[in-house]
Amino acid sequence: MADVFLQHRIGETRAAVVENFRLVEMHLARDGDGLAAGARLPARLSAKLGQRGIAQADGEELLVEPWPAGATEGQTVIVEVTRAAWRERGRDRLAKARPTTLAPWPSPSLESQMHARGHVLKPGWPAEVAEQWDDAFDAARLGRLPFESGALVLAPTPAFLAVDVDGHGLALAGPALRTLARAIRLWGLGGSIVVDLPTADRDQRTQAAEAFDAAMGKLPFERTAINGFGLMQVVRPRPGPSILERAQLDRAGTEAIDLLESALADGNTGPLRLAPRPAVRRWLESRPHLLEALGDRTHRTVEMLTGAPDAEA
Repeated sequence: MADVFLQHRIGETRAAVVENFRLVEMHLARDGDGLAAGARLPARLSAKLGQRGIAQADGEELLVEPWPAGATEGQTVIVEVTRAAWRERGRDRLAKARPTTLAPWPSPSLESQMHARGHVLKPGWPAEVAEQWDDAFDAARLGRLPFESGALVLAPTPAFLAVDVDGHGLALAGPALRTLARAIRLWGLGGSIVVDLPTADRDQRTQAAEAFDAAMGKLPFERTAINGFGLMQVVRPRPGPSILERAQLDRAGTEAIDLLESALADGNTGPLRLAPRPAVRRWLESRPHLLEALGDRTHRTVEMLTGAPDAEA
């Protein structure tokens, strides 16, 4: 039986699924995420692009696929969001939706998503959960997940998630794929995942693939066989950004949330003076309600100072 803990922070909500005192799933909703998968709402069709098109809904641009039968540009229809928007290197991927005849339904919160899965939420955010969360998030930021005889190196790309196995020896394939299955659940990895494994004979490849299947349990997926070059592709549902993508591609958001939490814990009096680097400052300035929430909760004025320049600048 899993224990599920929920933590509300300024600008972010976290859910941790724990089994036998071990963190097995991380879920995160952040201010500015937009519509979540499962939302149903009216959308104004703005541009038809063959069998699909673009629509506007709740201030957000959506990719609608398929285009509603008989509908024309400018018409309003009910759509269901099947994939949330997220950021990739070099571009932002639009949320995806499909036409529906069902009644409108609000965008589900992280808490309601956990309830819909049958979880009973436990109060508090225990220290052991916080420690495991921080370690797992740091591993996602680095894109490196160690196992007994090696490590996985993971890098999201616009086309697929590339997974390389760092280590030596033909016996790495089985442990590597069992670790990948754990990472898929832990970080919510989805879409196309391409794994580069050490080459091995056919029996070893078969055993490693079967170990992966067993470790995936009830998680939905499809995969290819491991070919002679050690490559295997896994395809999974992708309802939104993974923890890996958030950690690597939204560093400004992560730093901003951490800065707000640190300021919230500041026990001094007088104005709160924040000095974020430029990218973090822009993230916060685009969300003034978060700074207002910080001021309300601390009963202090909040000032933004000029911080250190961005590392990439």
